[in-house]
Amino acid sequence: MKMRRRKATKPARLKKGDTIGIVAPAWSFDIGNFKRGIDKLRKLGFKVKFDRSIFSKYWSMAGYDKERAQQINRMFADKEVKAIFCAKAGYGSIRTIPYLNKKIIKRNPKIFIGYSDITILLSYLYKTVNMVVFHGPVVSDEIHDNMNSITLDYLLQAITQPIALGELHFSSLRSLRPGKATGVLVGGNMSLFISALGTAYDIDTDNKILFLEDIGEDLEVIDNYLMHLKLSGKFRKLKGIVFGRMIDCLDYSGKRYTIRDILNDILHDAHFPIIYGFPSGHRGQGEIDVTLPFGVPVTIDADYPKLVINEAGVKR
Repeated sequence: MKMRRRKATKPARLKKGDTIGIVAPAWSFDIGNFKRGIDKLRKLGFKVKFDRSIFSKYWSMAGYDKERAQQINRMFADKEVKAIFCAKAGYGSIRTIPYLNKKIIKRNPKIFIGYSDITILLSYLYKTVNMVVFHGPVVSDEIHDNMNSITLDYLLQAITQPIALGELHFSSLRSLRPGKATGVLVGGNMSLFISALGTAYDIDTDNKILFLEDIGEDLEVIDNYLMHLKLSGKFRKLKGIVFGRMIDCLDYSGKRYTIRDILNDILHDAHFPIIYGFPSGHRGQGEIDVTLPFGVPVTIDADYPKLVINEAGVKR
């Protein structure tokens, strides 16, 4: 008989005056954009810490794999650091996983936040150390003085307030399959979620609400991702799916299909509610970006449509 997974550990909330550690597990980044992100975090009342190795470069990445992983290990071990933000996404996070120290991370649960390529680390932390993680902005892209004020509000509420985000309804949301269901929220970027299949940090989707988003993928690629998930059994006991905005996921075959055509085609026999267009992850200029806690119970209501976050992602 399959054992029931215990509830994920919630990290302590971030408070004014606390220290945020910055790591660079993926691409190297624009230093000017990084500095404006750091300035914004300081203006919000937080201290900031990062290793000088964050500015290293190897290929497209911010230094060698072991070096980038050691940044993460050190930030989890550092008692002064209360939250860990990523400098940039892009590519490379998967290459750090062999060098992560699971014992150190498990002993020191902290807020860990990122999206896109960082999805692979969110999956690793949730699956292997059973920790609530956060699908949200990175320092050198979304965090700055002119960032969307609603994006900032959702970020701060998610990581500084030990209260549930509650009902999330946006004009962009559409219902693809009716119904209502409750389950633990997991997921992230679709291509990276696929990358975790068959690994030690492959997410069990039984009784879960799955959030998926992506950007700039050919519809044939999206079709392949969804079929892969379907054939691997990831939809069999799923409670529901929340799709992100799927920005610039287009049909390059010459035909005139849309992303919603593909979703309806692959998921026509789905037994669970599905909503589309949730504003988290990749975004267009000026669009809002909602920080989501992965590992907490949520309710999807595709009849409204809306997503309800039933518990806070942090504790007092």
